[in-house]
Amino acid sequence: MTTGTNDAGDRPLTAADILAAAGITSPPAIDITCAPHAIINLINAINDGAIPDVYVRNGALVHLTRITGDTTGTTPLAALDITPDTLALLLARHTRTYKKRGDHEVPATPSTTVLRAVLAATEWPGARPLRGVVTAPVIRPDGRILQEPGYDPDTWLYYAPTLPIPPVPDFPDTVDVANAKNVIFGQVLADFPWADDASRANFLALLATPLLRPYINSLAPLGAISATAPGSGKTLLTDIIGSLYGLSSRPWVNSDEELRKAVTALLRTSNSPVVVFDNVDEFDQVDQPSLAKLLTSEVWHDRELGTSNQVGLPNDRLWLVTGNNIRLGGDIPSRTILVRLDPRMPHPDRRTNFRIPDLGRWLKNPENRGELLYHLLILARAWIAAGAPTIATPMRNFRDWASVMAGFTTYHGVPGFMNNRAELDVHDEQTVTWRAFLATWYRRHGARPLTAAELLADARVSWDGDDPWHGTFLTNKHGDRPTVRGLGMMLSGKRGRFFGEYSLHRTVDGDTNTGLYYVTYHSPDELAQLQQEQGATQ
Repeated sequence: MTTGTNDAGDRPLTAADILAAAGITSPPAIDITCAPHAIINLINAINDGAIPDVYVRNGALVHLTRITGDTTGTTPLAALDITPDTLALLLARHTRTYKKRGDHEVPATPSTTVLRAVLAATEWPGARPLRGVVTAPVIRPDGRILQEPGYDPDTWLYYAPTLPIPPVPDFPDTVDVANAKNVIFGQVLADFPWADDASRANFLALLATPLLRPYINSLAPLGAISATAPGSGKTLLTDIIGSLYGLSSRPWVNSDEELRKAVTALLRTSNSPVVVFDNVDEFDQVDQPSLAKLLTSEVWHDRELGTSNQVGLPNDRLWLVTGNNIRLGGDIPSRTILVRLDPRMPHPDRRTNFRIPDLGRWLKNPENRGELLYHLLILARAWIAAGAPTIATPMRNFRDWASVMAGFTTYHGVPGFMNNRAELDVHDEQTVTWRAFLATWYRRHGARPLTAAELLADARVSWDGDDPWHGTFLTNKHGDRPTVRGLGMMLSGKRGRFFGEYSLHRTVDGDTNTGLYYVTYHSPDELAQLQQEQGATQ
């Protein structure tokens, strides 16, 4: 064995000395002899960079690690939460932790208690903040394209490319833009049976959302991709988005509790920037309060599974649902952008003569996906180079997103963005039900105030099955006629609301202190005037 002395000649050369002389740095040594000191020493070591690829997200440490076994090639890296077990593994891999035994240093692993205490810290000045991992270029807040692989301090994003994309010019010329439009509109999107211009424009907005999201710095609405029949191309549309950015697909779950759990699990375990809940059943309704809350929350708060601990997870995803004639309800319609396909034929899956014969197979080629993404970036940069024109578009909770996308689609000559908002009323099961109920009420009683008991008595079905309301009277969640109390609660919950041209109101009988309800009819001109007045106050 080779021995010797160091430069001072006062002690034998150690293995660390030999490695250092060869240009090899020995792993940091961390004393964990005493638990309190171990906690401080470990925190200091992490802040000093003892463990590579450690970042901080919402006050918690995450580790950027490569994912093996991914056959899709869309998630080469993932930012995973550092747990006590993960921290023990990383310390063993990158450091030398020891305990003192007299004059000796004995290799040791920190206890679970120590590891948990370390991870309880919420301030990590030595760790760079990480917003997420992206596999496709995005537009920075300053309008420049993030296309250099690695960590970007301006956006706190880590770019891990998966597709071959040539450099995108800052100022695309007319030829670049024309070629981009030909590929996107003349080939890839050309053969989908769009129900209207709005559906095509809305899909373009969804397709561009992951690219423009850092630039907009805004939440995005739910993308509902609906079709009149199976085989119309719903899944293929989500495949286009997923093939560019990475997509996590889950079957639709109608239970609000199960949906909440699924959302939390997706945000914790998946790094895909796009999430789709696929194939909403025709008997289900998209009206879950958890989904409505998710769409307007920049940070999703939920209980950690199996514990009482609350977790806060950044909501930076594009959320999609697909289904045939999707029915919406609750607060969902006002938080949704609709893409509707209508092939107007009995067997849409038998269509032929497509510009791209097999688009699904075409998307599997990385060069094709890279070309499509390149052309989409050309459109984004051309719009920004022109001053990024926007069109003020009211959409509660998503005004910035809607105004940007209205400007983006209009600039590129794609008409109709969000012009199918009235179609959402058709998909809004609650609005349809209540409008029919109020229309029958007004037809039978005009604006005369009635109690809940009087309404129920008026809607009583005769012994021979004659229904004076012709099936338009409200039912409870079990499909039965409500009780007087139940009907009163249903009516009170909707007072002041508009359902089409009708609105519901409540007053009180001064003699009996009983709640009275009445319906007001509004003409189209009156509705337009009310809308205009409301818009003027915003």
